[in-house]
Amino acid sequence: MEAILIKSKTISSAWSQLIYQIYEKGEVHNPDYGTPTKRVHATIQIEDVNNNQVSSAVPFGRNLIEKYKEELTEEYADWYMSIPEGDQRKFDYCYAKQLFRYGKDAYDTVNANISNLRKGSRRHVGILWENETHIPKYEDQPCWIAYKIEQLNEKQVRLYILYRSWDAFGGFPANIPAIVEGFKKAIREHDLDYEIESLIATGWDTHIYEADLQAVEKIMKANDLCPLCQNITPKHSMISTPKGRACPDCKK
Repeated sequence: MEAILIKSKTISSAWSQLIYQIYEKGEVHNPDYGTPTKRVHATIQIEDVNNNQVSSAVPFGRNLIEKYKEELTEEYADWYMSIPEGDQRKFDYCYAKQLFRYGKDAYDTVNANISNLRKGSRRHVGILWENETHIPKYEDQPCWIAYKIEQLNEKQVRLYILYRSWDAFGGFPANIPAIVEGFKKAIREHDLDYEIESLIATGWDTHIYEADLQAVEKIMKANDLCPLCQNITPKHSMISTPKGRACPDCKK
């Protein structure tokens, strides 16, 4: 499996580059549950997490992403905890619960880390994986397994996230905006004036499912990566600039 490093200005650009890299360099893999993928090990650095979060080529609408953002909050964790056992809405794991009500003691890792931030510390870490619960299971364990918040200075933090397994095509474009907004909300609720300066995400197994490859191929045929911003851009809309062909946004 190939290891790749992507450096991008925006979340949209990161997703665009990631899809192209997996399609071109991905190793064919047959997991134990029988759903083939193309995969890479990916580390992705995103400079601006606030603007241009969603590519126009993403395979679902913005409404779904907005709904996912609402589910990555402390309020959603409490709602999930209130659902009785056996209720069909109580699925195998809930990221909001793992973040804000972790383990048997329902420990709030996000607010504990934010309230104790120290500049330069490497210790503000939260885990979403529970060994006793998740190791014995055959499937349905959390894909996102850890995060770290690093205070860079009096105004900025950097966010690190780690996935054991990551659906690049359908998961990434919803996951990253929701994670960013969830942490921003938690920071605001502590009356702290920090901005997320950048995000670094690592996926041990970052993949495109075989069932999605036809949709990816369709994107590749109709689009190019803009050489300047590295966003997926319809071929017919690429225009000439002093720096070569580029998307309309890069000409502005």
